Amino acid sequence: MSKKKKRILIIYDYFTPAFKAGGPIQSLTNMVRLLSERYAFYVLTRDVDLDGTSLEVESDKWSDFEGKTKVFYASNENTGYSVVSRLIQEVRPDIVYINGLFSLFATVYPLIFNALHSKTGRKVIIAPRGMFQKGALALKAAKKKYFLMVMKPFMKVGNVAWHATDEQEKQDIQKNVGKKASISVAGNVPAIIQEGNLVDFISEELRLVTVALVVRMKNHLALLNVLRDYNGKRPIVYDIYGPLKDEDYWLECRQIIDKMPANVTVNYKGAVEPPLVARILSNYHCFVLPTFGENFGHSIFEALAAGLPVMISDKTPWRHLEEKGAGWVFDLNEKGDFERALEELLNTSSEALKNKGEKARKLAEKYFAEAGLEERYEEVFG
Repeated sequence: MSKKKKRILIIYDYFTPAFKAGGPIQSLTNMVRLLSERYAFYVLTRDVDLDGTSLEVESDKWSDFEGKTKVFYASNENTGYSVVSRLIQEVRPDIVYINGLFSLFATVYPLIFNALHSKTGRKVIIAPRGMFQKGALALKAAKKKYFLMVMKPFMKVGNVAWHATDEQEKQDIQKNVGKKASISVAGNVPAIIQEGNLVDFISEELRLVTVALVVRMKNHLALLNVLRDYNGKRPIVYDIYGPLKDEDYWLECRQIIDKMPANVTVNYKGAVEPPLVARILSNYHCFVLPTFGENFGHSIFEALAAGLPVMISDKTPWRHLEEKGAGWVFDLNEKGDFERALEELLNTSSEALKNKGEKARKLAEKYFAEAGLEERYEEVFG
């Protein structure tokens, strides 16, 4: 007789086919694909993408997703407490898996419901998705500080545990919630590595790319400022892909872009759906992300998996890739270190870049092979 699968209700504002909210959507979608044989998943989400555009889905009903999970895409009028609480009771999950921190729909309402029904013993797991990082909390700091002050008691009622994606996030949770918090560590689930297009590293111009949300946290401005002061002879092209989430931030970027030297070209290419990313990356020499903080960095992993060297800040889990020969890591707090990395890239031969790309792909393959993700999530979910 087969063992009954544990029911897990995932709650997050966005789920596939939404893609503009970036990494968390990919983490959850890949997790469901990886673990659907072990657990009975249900997903409660909204029927819009990050920018409010409607998804081509059936709203306000349970729909099948790839035979891996049931998904309820809630319309705007069905995102209140009464609907959230009704659906939790309807699913009768063994675990409610909350993703993110600052959402009424996905965080506040499920935690209030849990506090009111804490005697059921139902387990609640909260995955902050990097929102406790120092860099993330610094943005709109006063509002987030007030939110956490109000919600912290609800995070300690009943059988509440936490999911950290690495040891640094575990420390961030302990710092903000308390040393006694029950925390399991399991890395984000990246997409299974596919054979991508071969990168052509031979070109007169240096081609740089960033694929990420266009928000202050990703820190495109750091690279734009470096490029504005570039006085080398080799032409540089920098293409930016990703949804525009922060118009004020993008205006600041535009003001710098307008001051670029003649041999530097910067293009905004718009949002790109995940299946197209690998093909796009094959058109560049290096992936760049000067981010203020990532708890995983799906776009970094995708670049590595596509065989593309990366140039990233020291605020991600990929701190050792420079010594692995897969790219460059620069210190955001050390003046001139970003310029140092770019200068090294400019002076790297096509053959050496190709070699770095091969090492980048091997690094991604090694992560996937050694992450032990199924076993790690067994520890998270039991």
